[in-house]
Amino acid sequence: MHTTLLSNSRGGDIREPRSRRDRIVLSPLRYPGGKRRLVPYLAAALAENGLKPDLFVEPYAGGASVSLELLHRDLVGRIVIGDADPMVNAFWETVVTDVDWLCKQVESISLNLETWQRMKQTCFRSRKNLALACLYLNRTSFNGTLHQRAGPIGGKAQASEYDIGCRFPRERLISRLRSCAKLANRIEVAPAQDAMLTVRQSREKARRDDASVFFYLDPPFWAKSKYLYRRAFTELEHERLADQLQWIKDPFLLSYDPAPEIIELYTGHSAATVAEIELLYSGSSRSAGIEVVISNVAKLPVETKLWRTSREWQDARRAAAQATAK
Repeated sequence: MHTTLLSNSRGGDIREPRSRRDRIVLSPLRYPGGKRRLVPYLAAALAENGLKPDLFVEPYAGGASVSLELLHRDLVGRIVIGDADPMVNAFWETVVTDVDWLCKQVESISLNLETWQRMKQTCFRSRKNLALACLYLNRTSFNGTLHQRAGPIGGKAQASEYDIGCRFPRERLISRLRSCAKLANRIEVAPAQDAMLTVRQSREKARRDDASVFFYLDPPFWAKSKYLYRRAFTELEHERLADQLQWIKDPFLLSYDPAPEIIELYTGHSAATVAEIELLYSGSSRSAGIEVVISNVAKLPVETKLWRTSREWQDARRAAAQATAK
């Protein structure tokens, strides 16, 4: 495993920013093991292969952090984000069409156990109310999971030093919502449907528009899937995805946990290469972990460590300051 940070053969620095404060965070949603840290790798992969796709499609969007940052950095033309979970889908629809309403709710909603229970137990019919429930439960539930088993931050006794509102910074969330909404004319939200249907529809749209397309797929992980997602994957669904990707000729990159079953599914895959990357996970504890990427692009980045230690951040800042002084 490499220990230096990403670089590409063109010599450009499209990797990590030089300090934590410079990192772009656009998604208002928080996810365990969120994929924002994969952005430098995908950016490098696009550059290595000379790609700036007209359409970048993320059919298992969740927090959509990868698509949003690549769009913000103008590394892709437009994005399509989709999610089979109607709650997540309603959230993104509301961000691009009714952000003022959503921001007003964020500004005024009560942060307490009573409101959390109402959001958890109510079957909302309105898209906007479903969107608010998605954001509220994501920011006030343990590890950001929307799963029915997930409890509130601080527990139902609220006896922890971290209370239910500690991950609900109103001003910051409103700022992120508005930043996403500014990109709305370049964002398409697919219906809440099977991811491969979104892939097929996006391919057809790209063909009609004579546009280039790139697919980034981050399906539910093999391990602990039923505890993390409202809609988990069965073994058959993992196998079906691997089979369907055999026929995708457009460039794609797939990220997964390194379960032996997944490695076996994609080893010898006629259309793709399997590689390991090292990410820093966030959640109840921060830890480095290995994931696999599966892609049919000709070149994958050589460097695979996608995080920095505190010392490495300090060294990067010092080197940047010295370069500026020269």
